[in-house]
Amino acid sequence: MSLSLINALVVLFILLIMMPLIISRKAENNSKSLNEWDNIKEYGKKINDKARNKKNL
Repeated sequence: MSLSLINALVVLFILLIMMPLIISRKAENNSKSLNEWDNIKEYGKKINDKARNKKNL
């Protein structure tokens, strides 16, 4: 196999496998730091922001 093909496979592995794992780990750590009521509050805020954005468009 050529070196460029091997490099492309390594880059694809990093992008498709490793990046989602890193992002999900960060999100999990953030959710652990908030207690249950804070999670509910953040979810409600996110829903309200989406509704406001749809209304303004």
